[in-house]
Amino acid sequence: MILNIIVVIFVLGVGYAWMIRGMFNALIHLLCAVVAGAIAFAFWEILALKLIELSPERGFFSFIEGIAWGVALIIPFVVVFLLLRTLTDKLIPHNIRNSSVIDYIGGGICGLATGILCGGMLVLGIQTMRLPTDFLGYQPLAYSEDRAKGDGSLVRTDTLWIPVDRLTAMTYEMLSLGTMSTDEPLAKWYPEIELVGMASRVSPGNGSGRNVLAPDDFKIKSTYFVGNPQDTSSITDLLVDAREDRPQKYIDIDSQSISKGYLAGYVVEFQPGAKERGKKGGQLVVSNGQFRLLIEDNHGNTKTVFPIATISESSKPDQYGRWRFDSKDVFITSVGAKSRIPMAFEFVIPQGYSPVAFYAKNIRVLTDTLPDPIEYTTPSQRDELVRSGAILTGESSAKRKLITTNTLTYDPTGQPSLITRSTKLLKMMSTQIARRGFTLNEKNEIVDGEGEWLITEVGRKNAPTGKNLRVERYTVDRGQVLIKVKVGPDSEIGLLSEASRDAPLDQPLLLIDEHGNEYEAVGFEYTDAETFHARLTRGSTLTGIQDTPSMSRSRDDQDLIILFVVTKGINISHYTIGDVAIAEFIPPLDAE
Repeated sequence: MILNIIVVIFVLGVGYAWMIRGMFNALIHLLCAVVAGAIAFAFWEILALKLIELSPERGFFSFIEGIAWGVALIIPFVVVFLLLRTLTDKLIPHNIRNSSVIDYIGGGICGLATGILCGGMLVLGIQTMRLPTDFLGYQPLAYSEDRAKGDGSLVRTDTLWIPVDRLTAMTYEMLSLGTMSTDEPLAKWYPEIELVGMASRVSPGNGSGRNVLAPDDFKIKSTYFVGNPQDTSSITDLLVDAREDRPQKYIDIDSQSISKGYLAGYVVEFQPGAKERGKKGGQLVVSNGQFRLLIEDNHGNTKTVFPIATISESSKPDQYGRWRFDSKDVFITSVGAKSRIPMAFEFVIPQGYSPVAFYAKNIRVLTDTLPDPIEYTTPSQRDELVRSGAILTGESSAKRKLITTNTLTYDPTGQPSLITRSTKLLKMMSTQIARRGFTLNEKNEIVDGEGEWLITEVGRKNAPTGKNLRVERYTVDRGQVLIKVKVGPDSEIGLLSEASRDAPLDQPLLLIDEHGNEYEAVGFEYTDAETFHARLTRGSTLTGIQDTPSMSRSRDDQDLIILFVVTKGINISHYTIGDVAIAEFIPPLDAE
């Protein structure tokens, strides 16, 4: 309701303002708006990706990534529009006067068109930002709640009283195929551009989850089909799985049922940077809006489809399942603490269509660059591989080939002082001090952040006596364990040890379990005679030794502990830096 009122006032206000200025002036203004919008769309993706790249992971300006797609559309439009209007005023300093009737009618029409285009660009930009899904009372994409047709499917719903977003989208889609046509038209890659920005905000907490990814945050490992794309099957027969024989109900974005077609699956390996940050850091959360597939028919027409299910690891380690998007607010969360998380997304492909591009939170991957799909004739063939996890394996199943030249064989039970399983901080800090750089939960436990203090500000002597004022623990999610590895100068597996002599500076510090799963370092504790520096960033792992405070053999006051979060119940076999194995644990270190 609120956005409707704002849009009506804006469009009518712009229309009136240019009605009284005359038809010729209003026409020039409209043409400037059209050109500015075309230029903004031309550079939209490029600028958005640049903003995401430049956005810091933490701190005040970290909000930039959440608004990157909107800012990359709105700001260029406004800037180019103002420049064009200024230039045309210089080149055409005088107005053309027509009769009052023509000026009022023509100026009003051009003014309304300008208002619709400008309002549409603003709404399209706002829809891509990290805002509540029902921001200002407008939600053009929502879950279907019709159990008989397709409960949980994402469909078109709300429209504005003056549908400026849809009208603007249609205008530039047509221009991209006509007067302003290009080899890669907007109409092909964004056929529902007024909806896909909103789709990326479908997340827990009414859109509070991350709505963007960087291109390096994921890669598609393999693809598969269920059914035969050449001899399409009944979709009803394909929408069953081992967990439930009853076929899943599904409707497309236009609320239409699909009778014939096949399923297409995409196995995605998410990197540590794809995880949530801040208080929700450490886990990957996906919805059926943030991932989509662009499909194309034989005539070159494209449309968007959203996934019907996700395949991922279950709450029990090394067990897998297929989870349907078959009701409102279904969000799939990664379990455990693996650094790289494989998931598969399945889509219904109608008869006569084929996949063109896979989108992950607006990052596009062309399907013709992906491995050839594996074909499963029936859902039961796919389900066999789901149970074993083999469908997610792909190339990621290959274990890292370790360099063991100087590897130390280490018994973690014999010298537990070097490796601990404790969430306690090395020092205790008051809440006021901790909040300099850390995010705390309601128990005053550290969830995320990084900070540095004078050694005189922390420690048992300086900690407040009241428990509600003390900060003395990190927090991890259920099913996870925090492991500390001491790598200071006096540690035989430390960064200055013989075992670490050939370790690269720019490769991640890892704990590797017996199955080859990797867990990257998520932080550290550093102490010297003057400072205490701590970091716990589960949504942003250390890229290497270069992310830790520097150590020197010439100093005897330094100590460094590396923090890892691993899946509870696993057995850790190695501590490595990149491919260089620093220590092999015999017996394995159990994460309990």
